[in-house]
Amino acid sequence: MKLSLILPHLIYKFKSEADLLKAIEEISLKFTKERDKIGDYLKDPRLVAAYTAFYLLTNIPKLEEVLKWMPLEWTSLLKECDFIDLGAGPGTFSLAWKNLGEIRGDFYQIEQSATMREQGLMLWKGFHQEKLFQSAKWDWKNERPKFLLFGHSANEMGNDQAIQYIEKINPEHVLFIEPGTKEFFPQMLKIRDHLLNRQYAVLYPCPHGGNCPMHQKDDWCHQFIQVEQDAEIERISQMARKDRKLLPLTVHAYSRTFKTTNPSERLVRVFPETKFSFEWEICHQNQLERYQIMKRDLSKSEVKELGSVLAGASLESELLKELDQYKRVKIIKIK
Repeated sequence: MKLSLILPHLIYKFKSEADLLKAIEEISLKFTKERDKIGDYLKDPRLVAAYTAFYLLTNIPKLEEVLKWMPLEWTSLLKECDFIDLGAGPGTFSLAWKNLGEIRGDFYQIEQSATMREQGLMLWKGFHQEKLFQSAKWDWKNERPKFLLFGHSANEMGNDQAIQYIEKINPEHVLFIEPGTKEFFPQMLKIRDHLLNRQYAVLYPCPHGGNCPMHQKDDWCHQFIQVEQDAEIERISQMARKDRKLLPLTVHAYSRTFKTTNPSERLVRVFPETKFSFEWEICHQNQLERYQIMKRDLSKSEVKELGSVLAGASLESELLKELDQYKRVKIIKIK
């Protein structure tokens, strides 16, 4: 989606590109240095419009990239469900989900900010004819299966409120696309424990349903995606001095009705590449292991491929040699 396409559907009309950039910088300041005032922008149409123009556009590609990690059968099943965008903001992930096509369920947005709901409705009506259900809370009753998506919202509301929403909505499927921060990770673990106790299966990222081995360390599990932004938004990103191509995320997916065989090895950290090898941290059989892949055993194309692999990928490997601090392996397959 292009910046020029959404500008007519913003609740505030910017006088110039410089005016837009100034508003983006104000929001960024609240996100980084004025966290205690972060909610202030939700009442300001100018800042909500700036958030939409920049962050909505750079966040929309996340959903399609994240779904590439998921079982195709599960993604197809989700398209039969009603879609619930929790903490929807201007409807970022509603639009992203709708853009994937052949969605047969209804769309629901839960957003407490009236200004954000107004912005979300303007965007939806600007691009789609289907009815959009909006509210500040979940107050609908329906019988269809539900797909609940937390898009940068569990991080804001906290694990207790996120769990309350899960209990009230009672979805068949839940997907989290949250900031890849150390601060959020303990909250995600509490939500994970609750879902596992409620008989949800974890589809991603965990290759197991046991206790998270990362919880024993002063560390956190997160993923990265690399996306190509539209030329218009890439220009704005450069002017605002913000990298929106390589994005850290915390991604978790759960289902109560879909079962699958998870990959046994998940890449959770890529260490600095050396002249002779790649070194990765892997979650395998409910524990963390350090893998080493020697470059001398690889072709030039394989070296290039492994050099671009990011945390979050699943893989299959063959053990070549077990050493004191790591396992030397051969990579069989990467997804």
